[in-house]
Amino acid sequence: MKIKTNLSGSTLKEIEHILIVGLGKSGLSCVNYLTKKIEFKKKLFKISVYDKNKTIKEQKSLLKNLDIKDFFTGNIKSEFIDKKSHIFLSPGVSPTEVDKFNQKFSIINDISLFLEHLSNNSNNLKVIGITGTNGKTTTCLFLEYLFTKAGYKAKAAGNLGNSPLNLIDELEGLEVVVLEISSFQLNPFKENGFPGKEIDVGVFLNFTEDHLDMHISVDDYLQSKLALLKSSKRQVVNSSLLKKIPKMFKDITFMQRDEKDTEIQVSGKITKEEYIICSIKNSKFIINNKGFEVSIKESKLLGDHNDLNIAAAFAAFRCLDISFSNYQDVLKSFNGAPHRIEWTREVNGVIFYNDSKATNVASTVAALQYFKDKNIFLIAGGDSKQLSLEPLKKYLNKNVPHLFLIGKDALVIKKLFEKLNNLKITICNDLSVAVNAAFYQATAGDIILLSPSCSSHDMYQNYVERGKHFNKIVRSLRN
Repeated sequence: MKIKTNLSGSTLKEIEHILIVGLGKSGLSCVNYLTKKIEFKKKLFKISVYDKNKTIKEQKSLLKNLDIKDFFTGNIKSEFIDKKSHIFLSPGVSPTEVDKFNQKFSIINDISLFLEHLSNNSNNLKVIGITGTNGKTTTCLFLEYLFTKAGYKAKAAGNLGNSPLNLIDELEGLEVVVLEISSFQLNPFKENGFPGKEIDVGVFLNFTEDHLDMHISVDDYLQSKLALLKSSKRQVVNSSLLKKIPKMFKDITFMQRDEKDTEIQVSGKITKEEYIICSIKNSKFIINNKGFEVSIKESKLLGDHNDLNIAAAFAAFRCLDISFSNYQDVLKSFNGAPHRIEWTREVNGVIFYNDSKATNVASTVAALQYFKDKNIFLIAGGDSKQLSLEPLKKYLNKNVPHLFLIGKDALVIKKLFEKLNNLKITICNDLSVAVNAAFYQATAGDIILLSPSCSSHDMYQNYVERGKHFNKIVRSLRN
């Protein structure tokens, strides 16, 4: 299907109809943004809303108050989208939902609308975009915190839960927006990048197989991620991706580990000949060959993977040529995002960690590597998203004596690992059973880790709900 993906060359006055597919946070932000347009108030275009979830009925009064009369639920049908000029595709909606109708639509979303708004309204706002399989939210929030501590009014938005369209009314006072951008938000723009304002710095943190339930192939997933770089003036990229990145990008800034895996170097053209080194061995960041040493021992972020996230954030920050030196206090005081190797509680010497955000294998591997010297009772499972958990094998063979599985793919995962020596596997009906069963087996000094490697959508609304439930169960345990 040939998809148009921008509003360039046309204004909202020329648009007949916008169909919003998915009435989650992004969809609602789009509704609120578009209905404020003078073109909508003059009835120069109309808006329809579709959501397969019938709970959309709860939004009927809101939509009616906004003069939106057309809303549909159930299975999407061709009559919903015939002759529609533009389709707003929410991040959680697969492009295949509309691909099957073989129409030539223009696809828009909250990121593209936000960037086009910026291009049509002159301002000096700096925009940093963050993508990658893992680490996006942590890096975004750290950058927001770093800019704030440096004296700038900054906001993090995007896929982390706050649509950038919600920032429109406060743009006058903002100086920096850090956008977390998922592959779903990038997918419609993989050929040419986003229309509208060019992103000042695009950061591609890492890439591992994920979301094959939403993408037709691994390459489609990768090409979606690369759309961010096509949309950015400057690029910060993990060096492991350099062979996969088109040669069109020059003066690229990249992160790499040395052969001994003791050092992370961020190099390339940042400002003049500046570079950043994160030395794992010496537990220090060295910012600029002449510059600032920052001890990473004081960081509250757990896991070596977060050293890369911090290095990427520092590189993106320095790409804007900002004068700042108090990196140590920023790193020391940043608490990180919840549900990411988050300490929950210690009970009778057993320590519980909530890593519910680990929705893929790479995230769980990072957690197991961090606790490599500990005895780990691992709680995993859920919706595997058609991905193999095979890479976990070598880690389960080391310091995981017992694996507790939950969710719809528990049996599939059990069959994958059941031949491993010295690994006990228990399938549990729910998370509460798994936590209690693990606690019964563990002794003082052991760790009970929720790191599912799977999506939560078979059992919970999202990973946040799953993580909060885990914390609640753990806090209810008796000493």
